[in-house]
Amino acid sequence: MPQYITEIQADGELNTALASFAQTCTAQATPLGLTPGDITEITNAATNFDTNLLAWQGAKNAASNAVTAKDGQKATSKAVVSKFAKKFRANPAVSDQLLASLMLPPHSTPGEKTAPTTPINLIANGDGNGFVTLKWGRNGNTAATVFEIWYRLSATGEWTVLGSTTKAKFEHQWTPGTYIGFRLTASRNGQTSPASTPVVLWEQGGEGTLGLAA
Repeated sequence: MPQYITEIQADGELNTALASFAQTCTAQATPLGLTPGDITEITNAATNFDTNLLAWQGAKNAASNAVTAKDGQKATSKAVVSKFAKKFRANPAVSDQLLASLMLPPHSTPGEKTAPTTPINLIANGDGNGFVTLKWGRNGNTAATVFEIWYRLSATGEWTVLGSTTKAKFEHQWTPGTYIGFRLTASRNGQTSPASTPVVLWEQGGEGTLGLAA
């Protein structure tokens, strides 16, 4: 089925169709019953659309080129600023106040590493098969913090590292009904937090015991 000029939506197709429409109307003015004024109106409709379409395409191309030029210059300008910023900050004669006026950070100083915080709400659950799940609260510790899981075999025994994880969960297999205590420490940037409140499983023997504070 042919596409009629009154139904065309695409700009390029409409522009071609308008030019053909105007040309045919001019050549067949008499059988179409068109006056010179009608021909002028039809011709203007075709040529004016063509003119504005070309202007729009030119503006669009110019805008695209302008964006490319802007992005390129942005990268160049930032590279120049970074070059001199590094130079200024490496010069001890340039004061921090002057650096601030340039919107630059102060001279490098030894950074203070935030100490990890003690994990909280440690809970231990064990089933009749000795499968143990430990869960706890991060207490603000970042994803890079390493949690060390400690255990002992009696209420007065020595604490020994069982494993470590960056998650807030740890699983372990143990003999059900046999005493085991757990506690946690958090380590980051070479620093270690105080140990968490310990919990105990199977303190009295049995199975499915919830970890309680030791």
